[in-house]
Amino acid sequence: MGRRFKLLISLIVLIGTGITVVLGIWLYGSYTNRRDLFLSTAERSLFNAVQEVYQAENGDQRLDGPETERDQLLNDVKKELLPALPETELDQALQRVRARQPRKEHAFRGDPDRKGKMYSKDRDHQNAIIPPFLFRDFEMNKTNLDQIDNKFKESLSNKSISVPYELSIVTIPREQVKDVRREYREKNLAWTRPMMVNPLKNEFLVVKFQEDWKYLLYSLSWQLLISLLLIGLLLGTFFYLMKTIFNQNKMAELRKNFVDNMTHELKTPVSTVMAAIEAIQLYGVREDKVKMDRYLDISKKELEHLSGMIEKVLQMDIDASRGIVLQRSDFDIVAMVASAIEVAQLNKTKTVEVELFADPGSILIKGDESHLKNVINNLLENAIKYAGPHVKIKIEIKGAKEHVQIHITDNGKGIAAEYHQQIFDMFFRVPSGNLHDVKGFGLGLAYVKQVVKRHEGKISVASELEKGSTFMIRLPY
Repeated sequence: MGRRFKLLISLIVLIGTGITVVLGIWLYGSYTNRRDLFLSTAERSLFNAVQEVYQAENGDQRLDGPETERDQLLNDVKKELLPALPETELDQALQRVRARQPRKEHAFRGDPDRKGKMYSKDRDHQNAIIPPFLFRDFEMNKTNLDQIDNKFKESLSNKSISVPYELSIVTIPREQVKDVRREYREKNLAWTRPMMVNPLKNEFLVVKFQEDWKYLLYSLSWQLLISLLLIGLLLGTFFYLMKTIFNQNKMAELRKNFVDNMTHELKTPVSTVMAAIEAIQLYGVREDKVKMDRYLDISKKELEHLSGMIEKVLQMDIDASRGIVLQRSDFDIVAMVASAIEVAQLNKTKTVEVELFADPGSILIKGDESHLKNVINNLLENAIKYAGPHVKIKIEIKGAKEHVQIHITDNGKGIAAEYHQQIFDMFFRVPSGNLHDVKGFGLGLAYVKQVVKRHEGKISVASELEKGSTFMIRLPY
């Protein structure tokens, strides 16, 4: 049983760990993909915002066409020849050169594919005709930056993205751009790739997102919910299984102890009765009326004790399977406790002193008087059994608004704190080595708890070793 139990636990832990790791890897992969998609969307939105502001200021001027390069070249030639030739003749010559070369500004009119490439539309349906690295005559002043910020914020809002960010201009040497992007990835920063807006000054536009993880986790909420639910069910099933196995193992041990103890307890009265009968038969006790009566009286008491033990075991078996059937009626619980005290004080082996305090002096409740009297009898019997030769018991009964409280305090040897909950389990007895100096099966307090529970009440204990015990019962009216 021990090896199988350990193997089962190992397999459960291994399977649970494996499932948790797989779910973790899946969630992390989903989170990373969502983050990359989020940054990609933000970069596209930023590019579109910059383009719109640029076009609003400069129109649809293309900066990367061949005519622009030709004009720049001719202007450079003019600067070089201006000291040697008159400016008028030089301008005329340059005009003739321009006239000889065809203008290609609208060369795409007969080429739909070129037009699609030059004016391709992105997800926001914006004309993407200006590469982000060719904003040459675009001054990034505060006004333009605010306009870009507003358009960028509007674009994110249209995509239902609400993440705080900072839009800033940074200066990065061109040869360090790749290093900067690598640094972003290594530091796991939610920043967009640097977008060049002024190549002469090496100025780049960067959006620095803050607390992007909140948005990303919200976008993964259903995946997180399913994962947490699965993990919760797995852990709950695991702990329930472990608790069940431990309880079954513990119950098996208690049952074994109970059988061993019961065998010993049943053997004692049987042996006593057999000895008495043997004496009557073999040693002429039948001729001595006094001895005969004494042996018969001993046999009767032992048989009554044996019958009581068997009845208690049968009663607990019925109670465990079907529950106790109550016969409810109205009765005075104070008078019932006083009657139980009278029976307890008939003990001939110990001196028993019982004090009863009731407030008020008569308290009517609705319940099963017979079973509740057995509860009090069991508690008093335990108080007497586990105390010394001089027993002192104090019983307090107090009626409250909705329930009645009964406290039974004794001067016995007490119960260690770790056993306060277990003493109400069936077959459980507080460990005292290999031998128990007090006879019993561990059924009394289990019966007490069942009866109180069936009355919708509660029972608890407060006890310390060598300082006695106090059992507290609360019953509704």
